[in-house]
Parts: sequence; C-alpha cells; structure tokens
Amino acid sequence: MSLEYIYNAKDVHISVDGRVVQGFQDGDMFTAQVKEDRVQTEVDAQGEPSVAINNNRLGQVTVNLSGNSADHKRLNKLANTSKVFPLVITTPYEKITCDQCIIARPAEAAFGKQTPKRTYTIEALDLHVEVL
Repeated sequence: MSLEYIYNAKDVHISVDGRVVQGFQDGDMFTAQVKEDRVQTEVDAQGEPSVAINNNRLGQVTVNLSGNSADHKRLNKLANTSKVFPLVITTPYEKITCDQCIIARPAEAAFGKQTPKRTYTIEALDLHVEVL
C-alpha cells in the first residue's frame, strides 16, 4: 500500500490581501468553513420531502497567529481599517478562495506565561472550496 498523501504543514499556505501569512500559534494554523448548509430540506405533514438549493456563499476563516508573528500588525491594520481583501488558501490537494473578505473580529489581547496567541476572524463573502 502506497501513501498518496503525507501531510506537511509547510505545504499549506494562506494569503491575505496578496501576502502569505506566517507566524502561527501551536495547533491549527487556520480553519475555513462555509456558514450554512448548501441545501435546505423539509417534509410536509404527509411525509413528502422538498429540497431547496441554498445559494448563500458566506464563509468564515479563523487565523491563529502567535503574538510575535510579523503578520499580527498587518492583520490588525486590516481589521482597524475595515479593508476588503482577497484570500487564497492552498494545499497540494485543496484550494480555498474568496475575492471579498473583511476581518469581522480583531484578535483578543491576552498575556501570560507563554507566547500570546492572536486569533482573527475573517468573514468571507464568496467562499469557494475546491478539492484538486
């Protein structure tokens, strides 16, 4: 049995506003998800189902930076200015894109014994996920 895919985090990249983000916290670097189911179903009183295609393409991307990431300042500036920007996530087997994103929530500020973590929540207005 041959392995078709061996995961390596160095093969995964997220580009925000045209620049690759670096300096992630321990654990997940980022997550991306659509906000609603692609279909909505219901059943009437007699048991007849119906299906509606949901054309909502909103998504949410959470970026988890280390407090000493060089991109912490850049993402904070995007959050403070409410700038709309493109986002591209690439792996050897998936590509996630969005032409219009905006940072919905800047990172919380917490300090303690370890390197502080900075998590940004990005609203994606047209998230597209493609498995290559």
